[in-house]
Amino acid sequence: MNKIELIPIRSTKIIEKDTDIIEVILESLKEANIKLQNNDILVIASKVIATAEGRMIKLDEVKYSKKAEKLAKRAHIPPAFAEIILNECDNNVIGVVPGAITTINRYGLLANAGADQSNAGENRVITLPKNIKKSAKEFHEALRDRLNSYVGIIIADSRTMPLRLGTVGCALGTYGFEPIIDERGKEDLFNRPMHITVRALADQIATAAELLMGETNEQIPFVIVRGINIKRIPETEEKDINNLIKPDQCMFLGPLLPKKLLKKLKKKTNVGGNNGY
Repeated sequence: MNKIELIPIRSTKIIEKDTDIIEVILESLKEANIKLQNNDILVIASKVIATAEGRMIKLDEVKYSKKAEKLAKRAHIPPAFAEIILNECDNNVIGVVPGAITTINRYGLLANAGADQSNAGENRVITLPKNIKKSAKEFHEALRDRLNSYVGIIIADSRTMPLRLGTVGCALGTYGFEPIIDERGKEDLFNRPMHITVRALADQIATAAELLMGETNEQIPFVIVRGINIKRIPETEEKDINNLIKPDQCMFLGPLLPKKLLKKLKKKTNVGGNNGY
């Protein structure tokens, strides 16, 4: 078994709108006296990308609907925040609990459609990046060209799990390596063939990185993961890990979601995120 190493990279600056993330990565690596190596995986927090893209929304500039007002009252959140959530999930609301609206969008089952008020500043909300897969590709290619290193990319966020308290890491987008390991057809210790097991490698790595990234004021948006025997893949085999399973095929969502919503989701490869504020 290989030894796996996690290396936190503290950002040399607070990320703002129009910040060049690649330059920040290079400066931060230099400051930490760390070099990326071939087959490293670099985990990048989605929030710094969203911030650089200007995905900040001021709550007092959002016009909210009656639906948002009703949901906000049930969730105990500002109605403008509820409107942002509705927009980010294309109105695909599953339910409401105090503090959050449960939604489904192109990144799966998410609290508040991935919109977040933490580390966004006073009276502001930050939404997920515009095109995470595209961003992952750009980071991979830029690091390859600037450092002559083949680096897999994971853009990660935190996510809650059903019936579990707390958050775990989640890979919203990847590039440069196979993000899943298909164990089907292999045999277990007792020679029993595996039928359904597929390991979510990118999600496992993202969760490990979250141990170092933290959730508050750590200022560690980058983590190098070293020692994993990644499988390089050509661009033609790149996958959007958010589209590998449809809601009606999910063992959790399939039996629970209303048929009307399942039918709506089945027609769309991507839902939410039109940002029409």
